[in-house]
Amino acid sequence: MNNASLTRGKRMRRAMAVLAATGLTLGIAAESPAEVTGFYEGKTLEVLIPWAPGGGADQWGRYIAATLGPYLGDGASVQAVNRPGAGGVQGSNEFHLRTRSDGRTVLLQSAGQVFGYMYGSRGVRYDFREYEPIVAMAQGGAVYARADLGVETPQDLWEVEELIYGEVSPQAIGSMALTAFALLDLPHEVVFGYESRGPARLALEQGETNIDFQTTTPYSASVEPLIEEGLVVPLFSLGILDADGEVVRDPAFPDLPTVVEVYEERYGEAPSGVAWDAYRAVLSAGTIKMLWAKPDAPQASIEDLRGAFRLALQDEAFMADSVVANGPYDWLIGQEAYRAMSASLDVSEEALDFLRATFKERYGADL
Repeated sequence: MNNASLTRGKRMRRAMAVLAATGLTLGIAAESPAEVTGFYEGKTLEVLIPWAPGGGADQWGRYIAATLGPYLGDGASVQAVNRPGAGGVQGSNEFHLRTRSDGRTVLLQSAGQVFGYMYGSRGVRYDFREYEPIVAMAQGGAVYARADLGVETPQDLWEVEELIYGEVSPQAIGSMALTAFALLDLPHEVVFGYESRGPARLALEQGETNIDFQTTTPYSASVEPLIEEGLVVPLFSLGILDADGEVVRDPAFPDLPTVVEVYEERYGEAPSGVAWDAYRAVLSAGTIKMLWAKPDAPQASIEDLRGAFRLALQDEAFMADSVVANGPYDWLIGQEAYRAMSASLDVSEEALDFLRATFKERYGADL
């Protein structure tokens, strides 16, 4: 056995330990049969990814493309197809306007497409509420700060003279952190214009900013070493939405309180009202990756896609691989996936008006 195999074996054993510790389940409810009809036998399914290769959404889509085929039937294959442009809008419009409704193409959804859709951005032609939900995964992230601020807990943030946060744009994935700060009524300043969350993290390392947010994968790869060096202090996770659309602790950060817990400790009650609705909407938009099928695709194709994922979730090897590749997160199938997204898809105009007013007042930014 070579070194690569040994390393993989170690990662698989660690993944299985995570499965046991986090409660990710392999069983499928009786009302959701794990079976396929054979619609995809000998066929190729395309996963349309409206992002350039290499990002988090692309990695999730390529994991699906690399692993789902055997569960779809004999000779079935899955191919990832990138259609980047306009923050995910271009490829999503292509899916809506140009792809056939033959069940051979599904759309991968990530944050950028949803923010544009949610805020009614010009150029958006797609409507997720018209599509059939196949599968989703909520992948979270955490907020941390420079250790030289003297903070040890989230409540210490209100004692800092000046908090400075770096962000790409008001509609980027890190705007989840900005909405969390608004919910918490945490005083801070923002510097927009960073190319991505990576440069924003480097800005904190170099002292240009002092508080930051990163999603799970880059947090594990780039922030945890900074914690070990004593340069930064972890504070709280944004939480993730479960199958019922409720905010719960992020299994990747089980020891960190969520925004909800930080709010409750500071204000003595659970968050509620329009600011809470707005936060849940942005959290849903920013954390959930999802596959959608066209509503007029053959019913057998939709049933087989959902059935293939149910079969995959019964496979311990698939689940262990998923933990290694995607983190300790649940796969949500069909209506469970839609419920997790409903905070964004069914967001009220009142909550949207709150977000527009908040970003305009605090940052001079239009959503």
